[in-house]
Amino acid sequence: MDRGKGQSTSAPKKDTKTTKEDRLSMLYQKFNRVKLTPSKIPELLDNLSDVEGEERQSDFSSDNEGTVTSDEFDESSSEESSEGSEDEATDEGRPKPPIRRHAGRLHQPNPDDAWSSDNTPPFVDSFTATPGLTVPVPTIPVQFIQLFLTWALIEYITVETNRYARQFIQNASRHTMRMWQEVSLKEMARYLGLSMLMGIAPLPTMRMYWQTSRLWHMRTFNMFMTAKRYQHISQFFHSYNKLAISPNNKDRMVKLRTIITYFTTKFGTYYVPNKALSLDEGTMSWRGRLSFKVNNPNKPDKYGVKLYMLAEAGTGYIIDFEVYAGVGKTTVETMMALMRPLLHKGYHLSMDNYYNSVHLTELLREHGVYTCGTLRLQRGAPKVLPQLAKGTFPVDQTIFRRKDNTFIILWKDKRVVSLITNCHNADTQEVQRRKRVRKRDGAASVKIVTVHKPTVICDYNTNMKGVDHFDQMVKYYRFTRKSHKWTKKITFNFLQMALHNAYVLYKMYTTDAKKLTLLQFHEVAIWSLLWWDQDEWPATESPIPHAEDYQDPSDDLAPPGPSGVRRPLFPPPRQAQDTSSSDTEPETETPEPEPRPPPVKNPRIVDPEDRLNKKLTHAIVKIAKRKRCRVCMKSGIRRDSMYQCKTCGVALCVTPCYTKYHRKRVFWVARK
Repeated sequence: MDRGKGQSTSAPKKDTKTTKEDRLSMLYQKFNRVKLTPSKIPELLDNLSDVEGEERQSDFSSDNEGTVTSDEFDESSSEESSEGSEDEATDEGRPKPPIRRHAGRLHQPNPDDAWSSDNTPPFVDSFTATPGLTVPVPTIPVQFIQLFLTWALIEYITVETNRYARQFIQNASRHTMRMWQEVSLKEMARYLGLSMLMGIAPLPTMRMYWQTSRLWHMRTFNMFMTAKRYQHISQFFHSYNKLAISPNNKDRMVKLRTIITYFTTKFGTYYVPNKALSLDEGTMSWRGRLSFKVNNPNKPDKYGVKLYMLAEAGTGYIIDFEVYAGVGKTTVETMMALMRPLLHKGYHLSMDNYYNSVHLTELLREHGVYTCGTLRLQRGAPKVLPQLAKGTFPVDQTIFRRKDNTFIILWKDKRVVSLITNCHNADTQEVQRRKRVRKRDGAASVKIVTVHKPTVICDYNTNMKGVDHFDQMVKYYRFTRKSHKWTKKITFNFLQMALHNAYVLYKMYTTDAKKLTLLQFHEVAIWSLLWWDQDEWPATESPIPHAEDYQDPSDDLAPPGPSGVRRPLFPPPRQAQDTSSSDTEPETETPEPEPRPPPVKNPRIVDPEDRLNKKLTHAIVKIAKRKRCRVCMKSGIRRDSMYQCKTCGVALCVTPCYTKYHRKRVFWVARK
């Protein structure tokens, strides 16, 4: 009898198959008390993938009943492999065992594969712009100043200052109305000239310029304007119609938009820069309340308004600028807006790591602008470069990676410097520099050493000085002073920027044998404004348009605008609509309504009658919210207090306002 056809007498095999839950439970017990360090995590992931692979293999075997299992297939294949090639042909119809793959690990292309080590110089387009002045070259210094500081600008500021003064004194007392007089064009020019003179001769307070019996007396100020008149013009100095601001306005720079557009148009139209440009940020010092005020502890002016400035690398000429308002644009959008007139002309732009990224470099390359500068390696660099920068890096060695036209270069001197460029390769040049060496006895000596510095670093250090040169030249005779209005101070900052650009063009195109210094150039601008001559300042261009009042019937119910833009405190009265009477109805004269008195800006505060009654028990108590002290408020001082009188209900300072309020009939101090 055939043994294969008979009944098997061997004992049945015990089912050793374990479920998925059992395997996960065993895996949990194994790693329950193990601290998951970076070296243990791969082992845990491999075990989890093995569990998932065994489950898939069991599913495959259950779906293909009647076929040979993977173990039997392996045994038969190993036996038949020793017999020869004839038996291999019989295995073609058998199913292949399932492939064990790690769960969740899909093969994706590595982005670092696009980066290579090819040091071939990149392709750079030629420079096609024609640098220089686009207007006739001036012949005298004052004509360079009049390129930017024009008759139209002074006339615009004069009109807006008078408009703001009329809006303010509309609800003021008659005494204030009698004190104010309209500003003329000549007075505004003298006001700007005296303000520029304060930058040359700075004094601690404004009042000191008009003191005649002091050592610092300068008779120029008394000769052209009185102190009170200068103070009144400073109080109402304005550059925009505040009644023209819409309640739904979202532009935080709307009060300066006309002035900004005027200067940026002048700067970019009258002069075409050379090939090398630099982009950097500047800060105008401001410590008052402002929603888009920035804080940078590494800058000399730690609090202020930030400006993005595009300048010519060699001269520091400001081509364009934009004020950072906190919202609205990203860094890439700001970059493209500043470079829009200069695209597709082959300019070379130098930036620091605040702006640079692989995406921005490739985007500007598509628009014909080449960039170089420092880079933060997390902005698109291959992953191998941050690892090399953190590890041991030999001094004076260069490592680079390239993708298309973009190079990322690492070089170490004292520390690792990372740069990105699409107009250089990784070539180096020998540079000599000083190195201080300290001997064993403590004495220090200086020796000259030679280092192999990449070419991109040398060009970056040369071309990144444009905005820094502007900051240096402006700080010599800065005439922006502290002010309660941020719009006034930043307008003076724009005037200083215009004066700097005029001096740069003067040094480039003047034919004088001996050029004026910066101080002498400021003196020319000041004298031309103080001795205002209509023939010397002709109205050669159209005036700047003024914004009309915003007309909206629902203006009283509109919500306030964004921070930095306030709605008018007293909107103008609405105009009565003309109603045409029909021919059938008799014409009746309707009496004109009496004009309503203007609202009082500071309503009179009535004090309680019992404040001087000593029979009452006056006691000072603490309140939850601060209130203005009554004594300080009537004395013209802004001071808040956390205490008030329990009987009178009036907020008072503990000393000495509480005693003055309850003992003196005239408890305030008269203003001088």
